Amino acid sequence: MRHDLLASLAARAVPFFFSLSALSASCSRGAPEPPSVDGAGGHPAIADATQGSTHGSGTAGEAATGASVPGDAGPDAPPDAPEHPGDSTWRATRWLERCQIDVADEPSKALPPLRWEQCPGNAPGCTSLAVDWDADKYPRTASPSVVRWGDGYRVGLYLQYRGERRTGVYDAGGTPLAAWRFKDLEPTVPEADPRQEYCIPTVPNVGHERVWLGAQRVAVETPGSAYLVSGYDALATASQPIPVDALSQGLHTSDDTFALSGPGPGTVNIYDRISHQTKRFGRQPGNDAPSFDQMYPVGDHALGLAVLENATSEGWIWSRQTHTIEPLLRAESPRVVADIKSDGQTLVWLEAEPYSDDGLYGASSLWTSPFAATKADLAPKKRRPGPIIGYPISAAGEGFYAVYAIGEEVIHVYRLSDAHHWSFKTPPELFDIQDIAHVDSREVWVWVRGGIVRQAISELGAGDPAP
Repeated sequence: MRHDLLASLAARAVPFFFSLSALSASCSRGAPEPPSVDGAGGHPAIADATQGSTHGSGTAGEAATGASVPGDAGPDAPPDAPEHPGDSTWRATRWLERCQIDVADEPSKALPPLRWEQCPGNAPGCTSLAVDWDADKYPRTASPSVVRWGDGYRVGLYLQYRGERRTGVYDAGGTPLAAWRFKDLEPTVPEADPRQEYCIPTVPNVGHERVWLGAQRVAVETPGSAYLVSGYDALATASQPIPVDALSQGLHTSDDTFALSGPGPGTVNIYDRISHQTKRFGRQPGNDAPSFDQMYPVGDHALGLAVLENATSEGWIWSRQTHTIEPLLRAESPRVVADIKSDGQTLVWLEAEPYSDDGLYGASSLWTSPFAATKADLAPKKRRPGPIIGYPISAAGEGFYAVYAIGEEVIHVYRLSDAHHWSFKTPPELFDIQDIAHVDSREVWVWVRGGIVRQAISELGAGDPAP
């Protein structure tokens, strides 16, 4: 079952960089795999991720070296003149060969400030991103990266411009701190299909201390990628890639951990910034390992679903201490673990009847435990009936869990301390939900086809307590 947004993006070869974990379920048997550029759930494999150095220590603004990508053009490189009145001047970054990636000298001229307006229909507590730029294609944005910053939020954002793509990091006041633009190169063979090569950004993933940046060269013959990590004080000069070279089918980060899905279905690359080590996990030719989709870093760990040979899905955990992935929790057969997340203090998961051919899991129940990294330390507690979901679209933060029930077209919100529940729909004009980008004790951030919706939890009414 392919989502209509995926189909529209596939024509421009860009979908798997916009947090494919957000898209609707595929129709494979057993637990769902994310859709892909060709609708089959994967991409051709490319070179294995290299192993990083095991010595040395990194600081903010630094990244592991080892990828064969040219360095930055340097501070003495002449800037490119702006193409539009009022635009910034730009400098080449040289992150990735045959990718034109420029960094703005004046971010506030390169990107519009973030401006939020009341949602259509005036639903209480609902605001949406004002599209204050020349955007001619969908999606106008990708799923944003969001981190609480004092009384506001810092945001990493992708913006589709007419003829090019731009990304930026915004401060809590909505002003750009840094901006990049990405342009397609002319085909190296003049008579070749002009769609053969694209330079596609990943959304800047923001944390409390660091930002992860990335670019993909989508090409018929020579795909490639580069990912970097930087402190906020060095965003404009970040240049050294980390030792991961794989096209992204979704990535998630914390300040010290980078988890990238791909290449192909069932594999995930985890890079530990502290040790500069990268390791690939999952189902590959010649092994019988589980298939991993997305892994979600939290503290010194990362959580995700593993799909076994019998199509059973379980919750597994990666540890920085051991650099291994191990099973953490399993539902009592025939039920499966349909989703697992954590805010760092509490584990939350859905146990459900197995995934079916209609693209949905069956009836589910919501479970929690104080955070634990081993089976022996779990204290599972069944809290209340849960929603019916497809491919898991969810987030956890600050004691809250939000999950999208695709059959109902409703987002459910749970307070983990007492399993109190609220729910809401985005307005019809801001529907076609792709991702829940962020949830905390104040708000839920939702990526929709036309932009981004923010919903204040305090405006959702009384809700209902756990039975």
